[in-house]
Amino acid sequence: MYSMLLSMVKLTTEQQKVLDFVMDEQERTGSSPTVREIASHFGYKSPNNASQHLRLIERKGYIRRLPGRARGVEVLVQREGSGTDNTVEVPLVGTIAAGAPLLATENIDCTIALDRGLFRGHDMFSLHVKGDSMKNIGILTGDIAVIQQQQAVDDGEVAAVIVEGEATLKRLSIEGSKVVLRAENEDFDDIVITSDRDVQVVGKLVGVMRKC
Repeated sequence: MYSMLLSMVKLTTEQQKVLDFVMDEQERTGSSPTVREIASHFGYKSPNNASQHLRLIERKGYIRRLPGRARGVEVLVQREGSGTDNTVEVPLVGTIAAGAPLLATENIDCTIALDRGLFRGHDMFSLHVKGDSMKNIGILTGDIAVIQQQQAVDDGEVAAVIVEGEATLKRLSIEGSKVVLRAENEDFDDIVITSDRDVQVVGKLVGVMRKC
């Protein structure tokens, strides 16, 4: 079984078997199996059956498939008891449920293991990056942003902010009496925080995860 925080994203029995096989092969060979190897192992009539299982497992947040790679399956969870003193598990937040606190269980897809040597802090969580509004500082869609949970950040720091129910990653700038959320991409407009907007700072960016 795996370290998961949300029963709604539980895998079916067959999906769990496929994920187990992927993780076993990664531990045994150092790389994930191909779709054809998965199909052969389970006796599926077509590789499409294996591909469909991987697609559903990815949708539930357990893996990420890397386009264009035959062995491109990145596992985003750990088996229970596999963590070490050198790692810390943090929640991976998916869709933000309206009215619910950021780290309420209905918002959390799973947990991911972080290397304590690379990510230092406490009360951390992580978010999937969607879009390219921060591409000029190397934060790309598909990355996982690691956030130190806190309710305020300093001028110029990159913050995770919930604006009217949607989580966004922006550089926070204080300009006189105004607070501006600024993208690192000239194609995106600034977000000016006014008193009539529902805005909440939820943390400071402390790192980004990307696997090549």
